[in-house]
Amino acid sequence: MTKEAALAQLGIPTLRAAQNEILSQLIVGHDSLAILATGSGKSAIYQMLALVQERLIIIVEPYLALEIDQVRQLREKGIPAAMLNSLLPEEARRTVLAQIRDGSLRLLYVTPEMLQNNKLQEALLTANIGGLMIDEAHCIVKQGPGFREDYLRIADFVKTLRERPVIGAFTATATRSTEKQIINRLNMDDPFIYRGSVTRENIRLSAIEIGHGLTGRKNAAVIEQRKREEICRLLKRKSPKGNCVIYCNTVKRVKQLKRCLKKEGFPVESFYGACKNKEERLRRFASGEVRIMVATNAFGLGVNIPNVRLVIHHSPSIGLDEYVQEAGRAGRNGKQAEAVLLWHPYDFTINQGLLEKAKMDLTGRERKDRLDALEALKRYAQDKERCRWRIIRKFFGEKKGDRCEDQCDNCYHAENKIGNL
Repeated sequence: MTKEAALAQLGIPTLRAAQNEILSQLIVGHDSLAILATGSGKSAIYQMLALVQERLIIIVEPYLALEIDQVRQLREKGIPAAMLNSLLPEEARRTVLAQIRDGSLRLLYVTPEMLQNNKLQEALLTANIGGLMIDEAHCIVKQGPGFREDYLRIADFVKTLRERPVIGAFTATATRSTEKQIINRLNMDDPFIYRGSVTRENIRLSAIEIGHGLTGRKNAAVIEQRKREEICRLLKRKSPKGNCVIYCNTVKRVKQLKRCLKKEGFPVESFYGACKNKEERLRRFASGEVRIMVATNAFGLGVNIPNVRLVIHHSPSIGLDEYVQEAGRAGRNGKQAEAVLLWHPYDFTINQGLLEKAKMDLTGRERKDRLDALEALKRYAQDKERCRWRIIRKFFGEKKGDRCEDQCDNCYHAENKIGNL
């Protein structure tokens, strides 16, 4: 299929320069690592690769939500795509395996765990595989012994194939250290590396301290209530303009906040790893039937719902890199959007405790990287003067560049202060 025909089927007018460059490298069989901001069209690159080559492309995704969302959109465009996971009925799984064998499938979405499935590996032995694409590739570094170990077995999976396919790795957030680890763990062959800027010019960043002066453990209930009040205030101010995602760091908090928002009269849905009817929950949110999604980080990475105009973090992520990923769910349609971080100092104590608890599962370098990322998010939240986008760019090894003027709360307040002098 020609590039023009592939673009038409995907409903894309044209590819951006970065997308074209990365696609060209993959087409000639050159392993590639693409570091592009959320909303830059990473998924379109490997979807184009499948259509242009007319061969099967395997995409490894960390969460079922990503598979469901991507496959739904591709099928609506008439593109032969499927997902294979443990939740599929047996008959549906047999159908997908048959499509792999007869060569009718173009895009197959799987989790790293599914790559180890014997029936899938058997079906792939005779398949015409055009590439193995690792979406959200930074997850390879975040996982390890005792938790999602199959991320560390992707390179071994490649060795089971009849021919080595071209390998592509895609992420919006990778420090220089993460970049090296991705390449090593995937055993990439002298990869082409494209590093774009992490800046999203249409997202306004802000951080709000909740419960200043209150002790975290002693006043936990008061702090929680104030967070809910602030979330309700933000929703009343922002929700008519589009959809909203609210991230919580535990399933318990997701359920509690959903109940709270329902009582306040908000149309709300929830999403977490063990929830039922994932496809229906995503459909309701994507269609606008409900405009608020309360979720753990099981929702988000790569989910392409363009009309998200507000992302609220009930509490901080496990690091600045994770936060940037999740905040990047906002504004994928290019319209002005906002990402708000609610925090209390005790939130960072809790997150540091979680990392310390996992220290036996991390190497010295990995543990230091995670603690550095968490400390960077803490500085980001507490900073009341510096441009937040400059803080983020510096963390990811970019040039700091100019202040954003009004795309973060600090610059907005600084501009107004000068204007009022």
